[in-house]
Amino acid sequence: MSPTLTLFFIVEPPRYQNMACYLAASIRQCLSSEVRLVGYCPEHRIGEVDKDVVETLRRMRCDVRPFRTEGMFDPAYPHGNKILASLEPRDTEFSGFMDSDILMLRKNRISNLVREGHVSASVAASMYWAPQTVWEPIYGAFGMNVPDERVTLMRDQRKPMIPYYSSGFVLFPEQHRNGDGKRFPEVWLETAQTIDAIPDLENKRPYLDQMSLPIAIQRAGLKWRELPEAQHYILGGVLRGEPLPEDRKIYTVHYRKWEVLTEAGLAQIGYDALRATVGTRRISWIGKQPLPEGIEPAAPQSDLEAEPAAKERVQPAPAVKPGPDPSKADVAAVTMLYRDHFFLERWVAHWERQIGRENLYILRHGEDPEIDRIAKGANVIHMPREDDNSRFDRRRWGALSSFASGLTLYYNWVICNDVDELVVLDPDAGGNIRDYLNSKFANGRPPPALSPFAVEMVHTPASEPDPIRADAPILSVRRNFRLNSNYAKPCIIRGRTNFSIGGHGSNLQNVALDPSLYLFHLRFVDVEISTLRLNSRKSLNESRLGAMDETGRAKNSWDTGTESFDLLSRLEPVAETMDFPDFRKAMVEGRSQAPSTGNWFFKNMRSKDLYRLPDRFTTLF
Repeated sequence: MSPTLTLFFIVEPPRYQNMACYLAASIRQCLSSEVRLVGYCPEHRIGEVDKDVVETLRRMRCDVRPFRTEGMFDPAYPHGNKILASLEPRDTEFSGFMDSDILMLRKNRISNLVREGHVSASVAASMYWAPQTVWEPIYGAFGMNVPDERVTLMRDQRKPMIPYYSSGFVLFPEQHRNGDGKRFPEVWLETAQTIDAIPDLENKRPYLDQMSLPIAIQRAGLKWRELPEAQHYILGGVLRGEPLPEDRKIYTVHYRKWEVLTEAGLAQIGYDALRATVGTRRISWIGKQPLPEGIEPAAPQSDLEAEPAAKERVQPAPAVKPGPDPSKADVAAVTMLYRDHFFLERWVAHWERQIGRENLYILRHGEDPEIDRIAKGANVIHMPREDDNSRFDRRRWGALSSFASGLTLYYNWVICNDVDELVVLDPDAGGNIRDYLNSKFANGRPPPALSPFAVEMVHTPASEPDPIRADAPILSVRRNFRLNSNYAKPCIIRGRTNFSIGGHGSNLQNVALDPSLYLFHLRFVDVEISTLRLNSRKSLNESRLGAMDETGRAKNSWDTGTESFDLLSRLEPVAETMDFPDFRKAMVEGRSQAPSTGNWFFKNMRSKDLYRLPDRFTTLF
């Protein structure tokens, strides 16, 4: 006889409530009908769950229950809802949490998923957000040694890693208690809260749930059972748009966004599962469908708030705290380029760690298979490249303005830069740009646009002779810079924006110079790479505008790039610091509107001296 099992997931409006319906339907089609289903919604939002969603889940014998989230993590940690939901009581032998953006594809057996004395989970897809040394302070916080065991991650198979598991599909025994009499979910929460309190530990948001999982398994007195990739196949990322492998059966996919499921040709499976289970593929049509066999009509006033237990916990409902628009994704990053493969590799790697490859948009100016290879899994949009380069920059930044503005209809924040510009968060302010940007909504008045403070990296070969290596951060061998306010671009936007040529200004007057965000301009980052690139740009400039001595035109930055670099590369830094209050003040006080275009700019300033980055920045990229 198979063990009894409850599978549970999050049902939270607006994004996860519909996904939960397709997940529940796929479970009903692929697993034993004896499996119990529970959808959990944060108690302060349960009154917002769509009544058609509630009825659709009810017809699949799936309860929708409230659970407490407020005050459980400080600051709030939505990714931790899976831990909090796992704390809720259930009376089956095993329980399993599933992210709502999961779909089961084929018939399966409970015995393939659970084992007595074990927590079942797959290895994580990757761990680009931190070096392996991050585990030493984490295990040390519990007086534990880093284990000798190693695992190979699902999408990053370069070398074996210290155990790191996905928290998207986690199954555990309900009756097990450790030496302190605690259930596994209690140990998991305690472990996560302890790690959250470790000072100076970066990237706790959004990775705390997965950081804590391997330690929690050990502390609970349980062992890890690996769910093979076929039982938790992660779509998106480098595999976005790829079909499923044909050499083995895939039982479950984790798709993250419905469009990723569609691109893989699997969305119809979700629609078909819902239709087979409740009679329609559209949740909004549920009221028109006959009841499934064995399902009683809903009681009058069957909304969640009408149930006494739920009503007691939800009423009176607390005021909704200000936050990012829940109908939108968090952050997108946009760039446009022609060749520039070296910079694109760094751009993709940086933003993949921060916001995920699926949120990167690359406007490829002309055919280039190498760009496609580097950016595989991101959104690459082909832009035709013709011999006519007239009004090149004007057309380019017009396209970027329109494209980035359009994305703000789907993202709370959009970051638009040249490919040799990286926006980073001061490590003293946190480990993840997404969480930092979303915190701007806390007072209910986020700025319409942000400008990072700009620094221009300068390679000084005499004091920095080491080459840039693919396996090491650039900033570990390039730490010298000058200040250049021209690159404090209004590049982080929330709504329609018209950028100036080059993106140095925009039509927005109200742009905040952020205290903790920095734009690193990398055009002078390496004497060999930069000189080749600057000479190439100078040639392109002359081909489209004509030589200066023949046309009498004025110089621009593409004409003088090599001259400026040569002068700067002979300097040495005068101080190690990132504190420039007077420079910032002068930039802001000198902000003005250009009468010819109407665009707004910070005061155009450059430092005469070079400075050196503090140590805390050297591992950022």
